[in-house]
Amino acid sequence: LLYFNELQLLYLVLFQVLSGHSEEWQLVENGPGTGQLMCDITRTLRRLKVTKGSVHLVETSDALLDQQESLLCEHPSQFIDGKSYVRCNVTKNGFPIYWYRNVDDIPAQFSIFISNEFLDALPVNQFKRDDEGKWHEVYVNLNKDDKLCFMLSKSENLHTFGLLPKKIREDLSIKEWEISIDAGTYVNQVTDSITKFGGFVLIVDYGHNGTRKDLSLRAYKGHQIVHPLENPGEHDITADVNFGYLKSLVEDRTLVFGPIEQREFFAQMGIGLRLQRLLACCKTEEDKQNLLKSCEILLSEKGMGERFKVMSIFPKTLENILSQRKGPAGFAVI
Repeated sequence: LLYFNELQLLYLVLFQVLSGHSEEWQLVENGPGTGQLMCDITRTLRRLKVTKGSVHLVETSDALLDQQESLLCEHPSQFIDGKSYVRCNVTKNGFPIYWYRNVDDIPAQFSIFISNEFLDALPVNQFKRDDEGKWHEVYVNLNKDDKLCFMLSKSENLHTFGLLPKKIREDLSIKEWEISIDAGTYVNQVTDSITKFGGFVLIVDYGHNGTRKDLSLRAYKGHQIVHPLENPGEHDITADVNFGYLKSLVEDRTLVFGPIEQREFFAQMGIGLRLQRLLACCKTEEDKQNLLKSCEILLSEKGMGERFKVMSIFPKTLENILSQRKGPAGFAVI
């Protein structure tokens, strides 16, 4: 959606300038999907006459990598051996672009990390508490008909002892809990980078601030909910992001803003003014209605406005500047 891409771009440019960094910088996206977000961002960056900077995409799927390159670049490239990146090219807007398998392979320099609906697709560990108060991990197994099914560990194990926080164990109202180790790893990786080399992080995903008390793993096929273990590989599996857990991992060594609801973030970033300008440019009533419908999806409680959360992470070197501004744009009242 154009609203999201433009306002996210505005956020990136604002804080690249605010940080005082005027040299080359890296724009990094994990799980770029089709590449549409980066396509919109690079096009607008060029329109704003931004010349410095390079694009770095972390992608594990060769099929999606090909799709991203087809959208972003004029000509295809070949896979490269012996480098930290697996492909390199130039975008249609003239920005150098590189693809990697892991975020740790990205060059060590000032980086702006963005992720949009990336963390929700990562694996989760799930746990359930029994009537005696003991925790069991949820496993995937085969039933008597040789079909995939969920089962519980017979007793507590290394994961229940090592991953369940003390406050979760002590809150007897919580009977189920889940965590994404990979999401935590990602947040730690990007935090280490911005702490050492400068930059910041912007995460947009659907989830909660650690308040959910049941399991959220689910699967979709054709916009319909199906059983997660039914016909594996043929549908999208997702789980809500536990922003509260992610924040707890890095808040002692960084500045963390959010998570806040997406509708509030967009409101602070000026989506109302942007909508008015776009409506004024519409040539037909149908175009106006399409714009209004898109905006409603982004902001409404039934759409993405409440379920989607936004969180940003900055190095502590920017503490004085951000304090004077009462927080970064989009999070100023938090």
